[in-house]
Amino acid sequence: MEELENGVAGLKSNPEKCQASRKLTAEWAGGTRARVYTPKGIELYIGGKGELGAMSATLASFLACEVDLLATRATMERIELEKLTVEGNGFFSLARYYGVAKKPSPGFKRVEYTIKIKAKNATPRQLKRLTRLCETDSPVGDTLKRKVPVELKVVVE
Repeated sequence: MEELENGVAGLKSNPEKCQASRKLTAEWAGGTRARVYTPKGIELYIGGKGELGAMSATLASFLACEVDLLATRATMERIELEKLTVEGNGFFSLARYYGVAKKPSPGFKRVEYTIKIKAKNATPRQLKRLTRLCETDSPVGDTLKRKVPVELKVVVE
């Protein structure tokens, strides 16, 4: 808690330090599998047999972001979580992905999710207020809700 409070206090006095970026590389690993890694060598595999596909990984990132947000903000408010689960379901069509139809678009049509939360020292009202932060303060949730510019560059080797 002390480390988190000190970090947040430092950010409040220097908000420019809140700016962040992430760089990842995805490399074909055979079949439909991709190895995704950071410059520091942290890696995960997406796609292929026995792995989450890219759409599932997108949904997983969103759900994990909600858990992260809630756990962090609960800690900041000194709420002791006993249980926190976020279940989600994303709906999309693969028709365009496979080239069998031009419509509908290949992305999520909608995402539904449910938060199950229990804490030792918070009222249901406090927990409801905490979970409402998912609608306003979630970086991945915000990204999914709005149009984000995407710029493609191609290098043919």
